[in-house]
Amino acid sequence: MLFTPQHGELRQRYAAIGAEIAAGADARAEGFDFDGWHRLREAGLWRLIVPGADHAQGDWWAFTAALDGLTSTIGAPELALSVIAQAGMVRGLARHGSEAQRDRYFGAILRGEISATGIAEPGTGTDVRSVQSTLSAVAGGYVLDGGKYNIAHAPIMDFALIVCRLADGERNGIALALIDRDSPGLRAGLVDDKLGNRNLPTGALHFDAVPVAASQLLGAPGRGLATLIDTISLGRLYYGLAAANLIAPHLDEAMRYAAGRTSFDSSIDQHQHVQRRLVDIRVGMERSRWLALGALSQLLDGRPEALMSCSIAKLVGSDDLIASATSLVKLYGSLGYHNGRVAGLLRDALGFASVGGTEEMHRKNIFNQMQRLAG
Repeated sequence: MLFTPQHGELRQRYAAIGAEIAAGADARAEGFDFDGWHRLREAGLWRLIVPGADHAQGDWWAFTAALDGLTSTIGAPELALSVIAQAGMVRGLARHGSEAQRDRYFGAILRGEISATGIAEPGTGTDVRSVQSTLSAVAGGYVLDGGKYNIAHAPIMDFALIVCRLADGERNGIALALIDRDSPGLRAGLVDDKLGNRNLPTGALHFDAVPVAASQLLGAPGRGLATLIDTISLGRLYYGLAAANLIAPHLDEAMRYAAGRTSFDSSIDQHQHVQRRLVDIRVGMERSRWLALGALSQLLDGRPEALMSCSIAKLVGSDDLIASATSLVKLYGSLGYHNGRVAGLLRDALGFASVGGTEEMHRKNIFNQMQRLAG
C-alpha cells in the first residue's frame, strides 16, 4: 500500500505544521521543543496509530504520510527524531504489550508524555546481547541494576523501556522492562553536550535496585531480543525517511541561491559542477525516501526481507543526508562555513551516523539477514 488521497491531505496538513515549527525555531531557546511536541499531539498525530483512539486501528500509512509531510518542511531533525522514537514505543506496546500496559502507556502517550528506550551502554554500545544492566529475581518480582547512556529523552522522559539481561539467564536471556520516571533507585544524568541535534536531549540513566514487577516486562522474559528487533525496526526505516526529507527545504534555498549567485559572467546554476551537486542531492532524497517506503511496506506485510530492508533504509538515508549536507556547505563556499542554517544542518546530519545504530552495526545486521535469507 502507498498513499491514498486522504493520506495526501494528512501530508499537507503536517507539512504546514512543520513549516510553522520551523518558522519559530530562531526565537526558541535551546532545548526540547515542548510547544512543538504538544502542537503535534493536539493535531492528532498519536491518535493515528494508538489502537482505539478515535477508533484508529494503528494506521501506519496514515502516520507515515503525516511524518513525511512534517519532515519535508521542519528543516531540523530533533523533533522529528523524538516523534520517531515515540512511534517505536507505540509499535512495541501494540504488538507485545499486555492489556494493562497498553491501557496505561497509550493513555500517557495520548496525553503527551514522553518515552525513552535505553539500549546502549558505555562498554557495549548497541550490542544488545552483551548488555550488562541486570534484572535479578527477588520476592514479588525483580530489581534492575546497571546503567544506560546516550538515550534520547533520558533527561525529560516520563517512562522508559530498558533493555537488560536476566541475572540467571544465558547470554541471550534478554528482557525488556517498562519503568516510570519516579521509580525508586532510578536516576537520570545530565543532558549530553553534543555537536549537533542539541534540541534532542540525550543522557544517561542509572539503576540502583529499581523494583520491577513481573507485569512491567514487555513480552516474555528471556525473549526480549526478538521483541526489541521487531519494535525498533520501524524506527530504522523512519530515520531513512526523515533523512531523505530533511534536506528538502535546504535544497529549495540552494536552488534559489545558485540562480541568483553570479560567477564568471553567469549564474552558478549554469555551471555543470553546480548542477551535478544539486542533482545528486535530489537523487539522494528520492533514493532514500523510496527505500524507506518500500521497507515500511515489507515490514507491515511481514515479509522475510523486512529487517534487512529497514537497516538498508537507515544506512542509505544517513549516508545520503550527510553527503548532501556536506555538498551544500561546499556549494555556499565561505558562507556555508559560517554558523547558520547550512552549517547547522551538517552538524545535525552527522548525528545520523549513530542515531538508531552505527553504520557498522547496520552492516552487520544486513549481512546476518543476508545469511538468514540465503539459508
